[in-house]
Amino acid sequence: MVEFFDLIKIIFTNDDKYKDVTRGEKQKHYFLLQRRFAINFPMQANALQSLKINQSAVIDYWKIFLNRYYKTIPGWMYTKGVKKSQEIKEKKSSVSKALIDEYCKYMKVDRKSVMDALEFYENDMIKELKAFEIILKQK
Repeated sequence: MVEFFDLIKIIFTNDDKYKDVTRGEKQKHYFLLQRRFAINFPMQANALQSLKINQSAVIDYWKIFLNRYYKTIPGWMYTKGVKKSQEIKEKKSSVSKALIDEYCKYMKVDRKSVMDALEFYENDMIKELKAFEIILKQK
């Protein structure tokens, strides 16, 4: 049984193991591979998405096509998910989630508005949150 990430590695690096991948395994991972390949090659992916297309032949095509351009797995194959991106963004932020929640409750605004303000007016919003934190500590 070949897993998804193992198949990606095989497609880019190992021609001998690719010969052993069955049609069923290629068809099983067709949808996810199409999504990943569409990141850099949207026109080709769009042309290869038909309900009646031979999915294993499409994966064979992608292998030949991508091996012309890449000798190793390209960086765009591994994208960060929403949850991981959110964690990184929160770690980078100098204000805590609890402070933001308290600010939202006190000011009667929704969390999304505060997060948008942090994204677009980062310095001003951080100053306001820091001032709010000082006020909370004085209580």
